[in-house]
Amino acid sequence: MQRILIFRNQGIGDLMLISPAMRAIRALHPEAHISVFVGDWSKASVEGNPNIDEIISYPDPWIQDRKPFRVFQLARIVRKKKFNRVYIFHSHSILHMIVKSAWIPERYGFSFQGTGRFLTNTTEWEPNSSRYIADNYLDIPRLAGYDGEDLSLDFFLSSEDESAAASILAEHNIKSGNYLVISPGGGINPRQNVFEKRWGAEKFGQLFDLLNEEYGIPILLTGAPAEKGICREAANIAKTPVIDLCGETDFKASAALVKNSRALICNDSAIMHTAVVFQVPSMAVFGPSNPLSLLPQNGLNRWVSAGLDCSPCYCNSIFSGCEHELACMKELSAEKVFGAVKELLNE
Repeated sequence: MQRILIFRNQGIGDLMLISPAMRAIRALHPEAHISVFVGDWSKASVEGNPNIDEIISYPDPWIQDRKPFRVFQLARIVRKKKFNRVYIFHSHSILHMIVKSAWIPERYGFSFQGTGRFLTNTTEWEPNSSRYIADNYLDIPRLAGYDGEDLSLDFFLSSEDESAAASILAEHNIKSGNYLVISPGGGINPRQNVFEKRWGAEKFGQLFDLLNEEYGIPILLTGAPAEKGICREAANIAKTPVIDLCGETDFKASAALVKNSRALICNDSAIMHTAVVFQVPSMAVFGPSNPLSLLPQNGLNRWVSAGLDCSPCYCNSIFSGCEHELACMKELSAEKVFGAVKELLNE
């Protein structure tokens, strides 16, 4: 039996964006044993995925620490699995060295500015282009002969996840489909925290009031425990009462709430991709990052930005800092975002 490895760590959203490629790899290798190597941070993204037989997860600092001893430590772990082929969804040569040192004979992945020298088969990585990144990820299985074009994302919920969301709605006497999910946080990742991707508590609080005045339906705030501060601040700024669930639900329960909502409003963050998965209307606030590469152009999952010439500046998962005092977020008013959301909801 062929033993195939899919290698991708970093954020939860990154793993959702390679899910079309995971389906493609399963189509290429229907009888193979397929493992996915991920960091602990993003393990939830692949749990329950029927295209995967095994999840291999390790602490993210191990993978991010690119010192030689760590590279060879991880290589020894992978080598024991005796994989025949790896599909690695990174362009960094140090991570390529891990799979080469693991003695995997066939190594498919990205090259970026000459970084693919440790791989046997490469395709070009196109960071920060106007091309949807899920399509760029699909180029890797295309190297092996896949010819499909399906870019729909996968994220699998268990019955426990669905029940957790249903219990929250019942507790607050909220009907399915008659509430908004808003996530003011984001920007937290194993590799680098980029809080500049957050629109800010004050403007989210203003948005709550505008939405309440127009629609009068419940607003549920979601986020990780590390995002409780911004959620609480936004809730305190607003005159509108909101249901603050930040830090009280795990990511999958929050995704189940998105699945049954009228719409999701968020920054560029992992939760944004769940609306794409479940085909729920969404509005994402963008500043430093590129919406054209991170969202499909489907009319349902939309974005709003200040439209400044200096944006996007967050490229290839690296943010080098802002020289314009975060004008891309500061110049984006609550009224403009509300107008975009109103247009989405009224269609």
